[in-house]
Amino acid sequence: MRRETQNTRIRETLSIQGQPVANLNTNRARDLSNPNTLCLQHQFPLPYIENHMRWRQLELGRMNIECPDCGALHWIAERILHSGKTHPKFEKCCKHGSVSLPLLQPPPEPLYSLLNGQDPEALAFRHDLRPWNSAFSFTSVAHNLDRRTTAHGSGICNFQIHGELYHLQGPLEAPSPENARYSQMYLYDPEYATNLRATRNSALDGRLLNEITEMLYSCSPWIQISRTAFEQLAEQAVIPGEYSIVLNPQLQLIVNSGADSRRANLSTATEVAMIVPEEYGEKGFWDIVLAQRTVNEDGNLIDHRYHRINQNHAAYFPLHYVMMFPRGESGWHWALELNNPDGQRQRVRMGQRTFYRFRLHPRINEPNTIFQCQMLFQQLVVDIWAAADQNKLLWIRHHQANLRTDLYNGLADILQ
Repeated sequence: MRRETQNTRIRETLSIQGQPVANLNTNRARDLSNPNTLCLQHQFPLPYIENHMRWRQLELGRMNIECPDCGALHWIAERILHSGKTHPKFEKCCKHGSVSLPLLQPPPEPLYSLLNGQDPEALAFRHDLRPWNSAFSFTSVAHNLDRRTTAHGSGICNFQIHGELYHLQGPLEAPSPENARYSQMYLYDPEYATNLRATRNSALDGRLLNEITEMLYSCSPWIQISRTAFEQLAEQAVIPGEYSIVLNPQLQLIVNSGADSRRANLSTATEVAMIVPEEYGEKGFWDIVLAQRTVNEDGNLIDHRYHRINQNHAAYFPLHYVMMFPRGESGWHWALELNNPDGQRQRVRMGQRTFYRFRLHPRINEPNTIFQCQMLFQQLVVDIWAAADQNKLLWIRHHQANLRTDLYNGLADILQ
């Protein structure tokens, strides 16, 4: 009796939607007797269950078709339609060879084995990679993580946020050695920093903490940059008045003290390969503020604690995703340009999305470091999308006059 009632309800629902109801008491009745289907009835509407029964597996084949220009791996269905299957061409990875970027290098040991191994230690490391990365990152990330169980469901675990996502640079000098965090940790002895990380992260293996610390001290340029900036801060702290220490897009430390401004060139600039022309490196809102003291309205000196990092700085992502970019590989910046061998291209600037589309395609001749990072990789993708979307919204905000002019011109044409 209950099964007949269920069949009648589905028949009425399908008849309202104009769908055929033939053979309802045969094949679909057997589907309704399935315990999995009965379980779905308590979670989803009946029309959804009916469509769910029609789902079929989508077979795209293997992702082994190489782009002839950059070597990125694709499914054959991703090709440009007019290129054909014999000699397929692809546009999303490198814009037909217009994008040329240095490939990522294999991470040093022990990180390489931890990201690629199948032993219990490597599997546990990748499962908890977000806490590992947070323990060694130079900057913090501010976001509201969506922890609702209904947002994740019973499928693949994913990274979801709501609201705004941005990176913060804290002060160079910690209130006390035991309270050091993020980039402040690299100003102390490596052994002391390892013990401090182990105390705060009891679930992380102490031996691996020590090995990864030694690895970063041998390959990361950001440690030397932080130490040089701290030395400049020590010199300015004894001088009364306002000052600021910033890291510009050209990887130069700019020390502003009153009306005086001087630059401290870093020997590691060539290692990080961030050579940004002057016209892209002079605007202050792209700088990373490492330390700042200002005078408030009452005439009192204030040491600012946290500063938001502009998402267009080349160090925006490598300063936080240390486990993905242990050598400090630079991110996107305004000076990057597309290949233009014949000089016919009118717009040569490489967009932010174009840059990261290149980075987010696997290649045979490039290590799959970032793709092995599980939940941390999902966080990176969300972070990239948020940064690109923020740039798009800022462009709309700063070009309202142009947008409104186009709108008014269209209305004038219609009225005429």
